[in-house]
Amino acid sequence: MGEPFWVDDPDFDIDRHVTLLCDPVDRPDERRFHALTDRALSEPLDRERPLWKIYLAPKLADGSAGMIAKIHHALVDGRSAVEVAMLLFDVTPDADPAPAADWRPEPERGAARLSLSAIGGGASETLRAARGVARMAGHPISGGTRIYETARRAALTVGEDLLRPAPASYLNVPISPRRTLVYHRARLEHVLAVKQAARVTLNDVCLAIVSGGLRETALARGATPRTLKAMVPVSMRTDDQRTDLGNRISLAFVDLPVQLSTAGARLARVHAATSAFKESDRPAGAETVFDGLGLLPDALRTTAAKAVGSKRVYNLTVSNIPGPRFDLFVLGARLREAYPVVPLADSHALSIGIFSYGEHLHFGLYADPEALPDVTALPAAFSAALLALRRSAGGGSRRYADTLLATG
Repeated sequence: MGEPFWVDDPDFDIDRHVTLLCDPVDRPDERRFHALTDRALSEPLDRERPLWKIYLAPKLADGSAGMIAKIHHALVDGRSAVEVAMLLFDVTPDADPAPAADWRPEPERGAARLSLSAIGGGASETLRAARGVARMAGHPISGGTRIYETARRAALTVGEDLLRPAPASYLNVPISPRRTLVYHRARLEHVLAVKQAARVTLNDVCLAIVSGGLRETALARGATPRTLKAMVPVSMRTDDQRTDLGNRISLAFVDLPVQLSTAGARLARVHAATSAFKESDRPAGAETVFDGLGLLPDALRTTAAKAVGSKRVYNLTVSNIPGPRFDLFVLGARLREAYPVVPLADSHALSIGIFSYGEHLHFGLYADPEALPDVTALPAAFSAALLALRRSAGGGSRRYADTLLATG
């Protein structure tokens, strides 16, 4: 009778959600910790319980501790996941532990209350839509303009992004349930130096690094480097929505110029593509399209969601998630590094999450190791791509400006 909604788990037990990754006396080295991480990430979350879990390795061989946190994308997007994760951390090493909360679940809703909630939710959506129509009717000129602009943005999104097919790629093959997370870390100051010299955005530089790394991977496979279509989530959250459950994102689709042989040309092409996307109002158009999909009947909505997530629409996801530039602590221990995991859609063998924390960018390369065994070569390829960008930036901002003008 209505949409799904959140309720408290009446049988919540923290021991089902926070568990040891290995025996407390075991001190796995880095290689074994990576293997344990991959095994944990390959296990689906139990859908009979709240969709999150934390695994702990109390002490690794080098004296540090390891933590793996899994939370379903139905609960959070990248930005709100960071806000939720911040609940685990302190901003000073000597912070007092948080007091134990006297939490009790809300009473379960009976059938009658569930029905009333569903009917009320549907009625509120209908009333909201009716009010919007009434406002436009009261101001036919401005209302008509808004309708036209909304339709124009939505049409741009459908035509330029969703209906434009992604190229065929070795990244889009049937995948298994196995997962691996490969880490790569880059100094933020090096990336910012390229950003400033080129007068582009941090995200542009990250996409250029990914483009260069995937070019090296294609060449190593003996394949001809070709353009790849990346889906790039764009946060639409306002400050007062930072901790809201659910997703507040739009989607950008950016062509990664893997086919270009020089780092400067790749960065220039990426910057031109992202600038054109922003100027076209397509982020707002994508939000309109996906809001519209949410009003479809269940069967049609499922079909539409699968179509949007298919290999015909995009080749891989690249998500850049901003994090704190200051140190975080857990019981006095400093968080040294943190790598994001961006889920894989069917027939997508690779996704890339980028998280800024402290003095580094942390690249989480999440893949099916059976479908993409050479994902382990990407960190070296990303390092080479950033080095090439830094060398290209040595010519100064005027050289970059000329390149951007010529290619843009």
